[in-house]
Amino acid sequence: MTDDDQLRRLLSDAVSDIEPQDRIAEIRASVHPDPQVVPMARPRPWLYALGGAVASAAVIGVIAYATDALSGTDDHASDLGAGQGPGPRSSAPVATATATDSEATPSSPSTSSAPVTTGAQAFAVYYVGADAAGKPVLYREFHRGPRLQTADPGGNGNDVLTEAVHDALATSPLDPDYRTPWADLATLDHASYTTTGGGHTLQIALRNTGIAQRPTSMTAAEARAAVQQLVYTAQAAIGKREPVVFTVGRRAHGPTTLLGVDITQPLSNGPVMRTLSLVNISSPNEGDTVSGPLTVTGVNNSFEGNSVIYLQRHGKRYLVTPATGGQGGNKLYPWTVTLDTSGVAPGEYTLVAENDDASGQGHPDSDTRTIEVR
Repeated sequence: MTDDDQLRRLLSDAVSDIEPQDRIAEIRASVHPDPQVVPMARPRPWLYALGGAVASAAVIGVIAYATDALSGTDDHASDLGAGQGPGPRSSAPVATATATDSEATPSSPSTSSAPVTTGAQAFAVYYVGADAAGKPVLYREFHRGPRLQTADPGGNGNDVLTEAVHDALATSPLDPDYRTPWADLATLDHASYTTTGGGHTLQIALRNTGIAQRPTSMTAAEARAAVQQLVYTAQAAIGKREPVVFTVGRRAHGPTTLLGVDITQPLSNGPVMRTLSLVNISSPNEGDTVSGPLTVTGVNNSFEGNSVIYLQRHGKRYLVTPATGGQGGNKLYPWTVTLDTSGVAPGEYTLVAENDDASGQGHPDSDTRTIEVR
């Protein structure tokens, strides 16, 4: 099996909202330039320190997850994987991360969890977008960071959970078609995941107290999507479908609602088919530069599982290629296609993944990325 074949197999197992396979997923990750960051409450110097060292090189991100704690029709971890970094694709890694099983060997509550920058990894962040009917749904993209523990039980930071939730709250998405409703509303106090005493608690604590009710400019559907954005992002970070305990403010008895959504009980992820976009490109990432054979990965759920993948420029379609994911069930199915970009002129293109339009109304669900072909 070639390196590219292995990558395609691993991505198909690891980056979709499906029940995980019973093995550790090794995902070759390519890091992306830092996303545009809006003002935030704490500095993140490692983002910039990593930029010069690994921004244009391929790295291997090794991400582990376990399956024995998952149950129910909505338990579709793991939303873990990698996006493609800038520059032509390369099969030569410059760093290797060591696999750990975040469930079999829980993180220590130690506060000295400094990031390890000898490798890099990608983590999933969910953002709000719109489906073909204009309804708010969630899209996933992958951000990069140094190798960190999955979650600090004490909520001290320096972990994937904190970075992912922080990005969902305060960092502009790479893809301009997505957005975060939280940038002007709330900041993260801490995020934690504890597994002591036989119980599991996934918590997100927000600082602002003026967010019990949604702003007048936000619809109820947008408010539900915003809250689910944090739920899905936190679950993706730990690789499990654990309900999320939300707290707002530092009072012992804080608000019982968040943007009008009841938070008196832990919140589970919403049904995949009603909460997530029914088609989502996993790689490449927005703004990537590619050349030669381009492996495009994604997930979908559509009529007979059919999607079509193509490049678009000046109203014309190029390299139109069918992809088959899946249909039915409360989950998304992975697909992979290869586009030979050596057959098109260099320049900027829109990469489009489009579900089959079973209704014939001409408004299929779709996802796009802007890429540069060399």
